[in-house]
Amino acid sequence: MSIVDIHCHILPGLDDGSPDMATSVAMARLAVAAGIGTMIGTPHWIEDEHETDPAVVRQTARDLQAELNSRAIPLTVLPGNEVLICPDLPDRVKKGDVLTLADRGTHLLLELPCEDLPTYVDDVIFGLQLQGITPVLAHVERYTYVRSDWHVLDRWVQRGCLAQVNASSLDRGRGDDLVQDLMDRGLVACTATDAHDAVSRPPVILHHSFSDLKLH
Repeated sequence: MSIVDIHCHILPGLDDGSPDMATSVAMARLAVAAGIGTMIGTPHWIEDEHETDPAVVRQTARDLQAELNSRAIPLTVLPGNEVLICPDLPDRVKKGDVLTLADRGTHLLLELPCEDLPTYVDDVIFGLQLQGITPVLAHVERYTYVRSDWHVLDRWVQRGCLAQVNASSLDRGRGDDLVQDLMDRGLVACTATDAHDAVSRPPVILHHSFSDLKLH
């Protein structure tokens, strides 16, 4: 089965990830070397601050795919977004302002604030689920409220959310056992690279790939 990376910033020129096509190609080569067969480009979407145009994201993914094909790099690139939560997010998704993972309309990569937990999180999650969309919570190990109490994440998982952690967070050299603890508790659906470039935050080997998203 092809390993799928659901969270990366490989699409060039759209956010703080890859700045250009050359960097994206270098990232793609590293991803293939790590055994990844599909990457979903997830440029940041932040309401009123950085609203990536879905049409531009789709076209950029197509352009990168064409470049990789021309170089015989065996990587499939699909469009998506990493979406920072906001109160009216379900409406923005319904209007087509935000891309779901792989543009399939079934899963949304949802980013929460790292420090303070918004009061409207549960309402947004429910609103997305009413549309048949499963929220995939991005890099949950970064959230202070999850770090201080894993039951916070457990409650969201029990309500049908999925949790993603960054593969780099499993590095034992970091001296952080939280991610492994969350995985041992069965709270993590997948790891992802959250790659931003080919040097400081490159694609890495994924320990637990995403299986819920039907890409074929």
